[in-house]
Amino acid sequence: MPPELAPLTQPKLIDLGEIQVILLDVYGTLVISGSGDVGTADDAKHDAANRWIRDAATEAGVQDLTGIPTSDQLRNQIVATNEAARSEANPKPEVDILEIWRRVLQANGREDLATNPKILAAWICGVEGRSNPVWPMPGAHDALMAMQAKGRRLGIVSNAQFYTPLIVQNLIAKRSQDTKRGESSDSVERTIAGDLSSVFDLNACHFSYRYRAAKPGPLLFERAISQLRGTGILPEQVLYIGNDMLNDVWAAKQFGLQTALFAGDGRSLRLRTEDARCEKCLPDMVLTHWDQIVECL
Repeated sequence: MPPELAPLTQPKLIDLGEIQVILLDVYGTLVISGSGDVGTADDAKHDAANRWIRDAATEAGVQDLTGIPTSDQLRNQIVATNEAARSEANPKPEVDILEIWRRVLQANGREDLATNPKILAAWICGVEGRSNPVWPMPGAHDALMAMQAKGRRLGIVSNAQFYTPLIVQNLIAKRSQDTKRGESSDSVERTIAGDLSSVFDLNACHFSYRYRAAKPGPLLFERAISQLRGTGILPEQVLYIGNDMLNDVWAAKQFGLQTALFAGDGRSLRLRTEDARCEKCLPDMVLTHWDQIVECL
């Protein structure tokens, strides 16, 4: 690592006495991710991805595998959807992966699967679990509990899909569980919302798939800051924590937030040295373990 980047991997702590709200990224920050980010079948190698799609289909209760999506079909649909949505106002579009799968299934003549939310949600979760397994970040659960106990309002601003809140729910509960096969994606999300509210302010939780816009584009942070201003919170009273210098630190700084780079997982740490936007961008804090933030509250 170049010497000038060494400070981004060493702890840098500040007093957080003036911070009222702490917003968090998910992948690479609250959880360790196999790919380092939110992933779908299109991120995996071709043969493995198609095998995962078939295996997850069977596990979800799909008996006839005729016309099921291939990884190429899903990838192409994602690319086409994002390109159609890209604009100056939304430079980094996001898809809703449920809608992507529905479109491909309908094109393949499998309307029966495209309109079966119970099977579809379980199927997609099965593929995601195979292609991008996640584990709780060491110390994250206890840090969340400590931040909440210290009276900080907690929220999430993250690139995500419908299954991401379930991952956070599992982190809160300190256990792993799969999406229940008998529940639709909508009912799963309602259950998740109820559990998330025990730790997070749901009005301060913003997931990219809901807005069809991802970080480092501005929309997620625009919505987050707008909601917080409505409750009397100023940007300088907000700390944003994430593992990506571009998507998290640079993007949050555009809106005047205090920032912390989470450098506790080398595999998912994204310094973005090749991006000019990050050349003179420095986080206010650097965390190499979640225990460190507890010291600053």
